[in-house]
Amino acid sequence: MEAAAVTGSALSRREFLRASGQAGLGAVALAAGGGALLPGRSGATGHPGSGGVREISLEAREVRWELAPGKVIKGMAYNGQIPGPELRLREGERVRIVLKNSLPEPTTIHWHGVDVPNSMDGVPGITQKPVAPGQTFVYEFEPRPTGTRWYHTHFQEHRQLDLGLYAPLLIEPAGPDPFPFDREYTLVLDDWATGTGRPLPSTREGTAGGRGGMGGMMGGGMGRMMEGMMGRGMGGMMGGGQHPAYDVMTINGKAFPASQPLTVREGERVRLRLINASADHTHVIRLGGHRLRVTHTDGNPLLQAMEVDAVPIVPSERYDVLLAAGRPGAWFLYCAEPGHAVAGEQVLVLYEGHERDRAEPPVEGVAGLTLWRYDLGRGREVLPPPSGQERTFDLTLSGGMMGSEVWTINDERYPHTEPLRMRKGDRARIRFRNMSMEAHPMHLHGQSFKVLAVNGQRLAAPIVKDSVDVEAHMGSVVIEFTAHNPGDWFLHCHKPMHMEGGMITLAKIA
Repeated sequence: MEAAAVTGSALSRREFLRASGQAGLGAVALAAGGGALLPGRSGATGHPGSGGVREISLEAREVRWELAPGKVIKGMAYNGQIPGPELRLREGERVRIVLKNSLPEPTTIHWHGVDVPNSMDGVPGITQKPVAPGQTFVYEFEPRPTGTRWYHTHFQEHRQLDLGLYAPLLIEPAGPDPFPFDREYTLVLDDWATGTGRPLPSTREGTAGGRGGMGGMMGGGMGRMMEGMMGRGMGGMMGGGQHPAYDVMTINGKAFPASQPLTVREGERVRLRLINASADHTHVIRLGGHRLRVTHTDGNPLLQAMEVDAVPIVPSERYDVLLAAGRPGAWFLYCAEPGHAVAGEQVLVLYEGHERDRAEPPVEGVAGLTLWRYDLGRGREVLPPPSGQERTFDLTLSGGMMGSEVWTINDERYPHTEPLRMRKGDRARIRFRNMSMEAHPMHLHGQSFKVLAVNGQRLAAPIVKDSVDVEAHMGSVVIEFTAHNPGDWFLHCHKPMHMEGGMITLAKIA
């Protein structure tokens, strides 16, 4: 891993050169940990509260965090760890989560993919006031739907998310799991700008770039090809000029060789919960010597598992995959995007009894691999049926030209974007068209949706998600949902630089 040793001071995640201007962080602990989560382990178990409500305490505070030996950053964390504590909740149980803000600035928590009441959604200025330094805020809700969810800051998200304010949230089903397993691990993927290594290539075309195939109408590799011909500076001008120079990649807050190995036993079914907490990068996850069986999209189960060689995952997406542990030895689980594994995005998978085996190094690229795509899965009917009118909305996504930090929906920047108005029970259909040169992972708060069509091709059995990648260069996606959760809900690109540039609208459900 190309990196200079860091001694005597911590690095700012966003900008190495700005580190000297952040000296007033006070006394903070150098946190250890951050390894893979073991079966059944929860970082914040909580305790019974009044009226049978389970109570959990979270504290947002600044930390000094060691990504790998010699790479220490100044970050922000929940309960002193990056990622924050894994919350393992039961479907339908009542939980009360008390956030204490020990940061020197405001913050909030958004419960990503969870159908919370609107007042609990954590969007400053829409559903709550920001939690001021030294103050607390109580989030209370019944966790639904089941599956792999996560929680993260929604205040100055580009900065605070980039500094580590995110964590897994797993909602366990009240009944049997549709895909039984013997062991599980939660793996949170992230990108870091530390200034200690060479900046990694852009993945701005999202899943299209990860596949190396056609994206939208003009081809997912077009931006990369033009960037290569004209130089990275021109590529930055074409795709927006506000991308930090990410140079370190982590799994569960650690860059290899600091990442904690995953132990498996021959014959086991191992569930891997993959969460992309990156602000910018798409990751393509492989496991040497094995294929992966995709079982859940953004926490929602498929009718049957789909076997692939690797899984592209864009910012804010989650995938659950099953590993059939049938090849004893030592193997790397890693990102196949160029430079990612070398920058730290790899972890050893060790079979019991083979701890001394030597693993073959990761192989970059996806040539010849079968990759997960939205149209490979067959989704289950898990959304509530509509009872009202049908409403259709056309949203054109644009921006980022010639280095601009302006990102628009129908040529408007939030808060001037036109809200999507509907009533409870309505069936809402949204047709996205991306006229920009970057992919946009569009995320809807408060309810999940079906993915009906991608780039003009209808899905035979729509999968259910809450974030969907709309590919660059005239890519298109059609989604549909039942407006069952009243309130004003954010619909936005989950790349914080795009969201803060204006790519937000509101879904207003009366």
